[in-house]
Amino acid sequence: MPDSQPPPDFRIKAAKLAEEMRSLGTGDLAELRRMQRGAAGCAAFWNLAAKSGFIDETVRTDDWMLIVKVMAILTPKGELPRSGKLRNSLHDPKKRLGALLCDGGDPGWNSSQQPLLSETRLMRLLAEAPARRGASLERIARLLAAKRKTDAGIDCTEIAAMILFPKSTFATRGIARDYYRRLDAAAPEKSQKELA
Repeated sequence: MPDSQPPPDFRIKAAKLAEEMRSLGTGDLAELRRMQRGAAGCAAFWNLAAKSGFIDETVRTDDWMLIVKVMAILTPKGELPRSGKLRNSLHDPKKRLGALLCDGGDPGWNSSQQPLLSETRLMRLLAEAPARRGASLERIARLLAAKRKTDAGIDCTEIAAMILFPKSTFATRGIARDYYRRLDAAAPEKSQKELA
């Protein structure tokens, strides 16, 4: 059933993956960003797979490689803090992907500014054939990494859902819903300024 919600265990694995990525060094993250789907993978990938609980999902290894790659692209670049602390977690279940594609993680964003991802590009991503959606998602991750506020987290489970369940409309409709909800929430601000 295409509209049904995917099983919840992938959410736990995606959240655990984001948590494990907090301690990776710049070299490991760079390897993960260059990783090719269908290749053997790198040591950092296999360590993450073991720690995050998807190492035995052999049928979905290529999908998890892409999820890891997209999340590595979205992880802010730079060394770990010298204090021995981990970097901030990329995963924030309150920061929906659709809203982030609209406002770039800027809480002060308003409709007088252009959305980070245009409506046309959003619709193209959501209408993309399932087999090609991963490549589009990777390109959009690069855009997000370059333009978003670096401290803005993202609901990584939505990235995982788009890749693991490409034929399901649950993730794509959720992204569209959150994008347009954020776009609409900024519209009254613009209307009030025009009336003043």
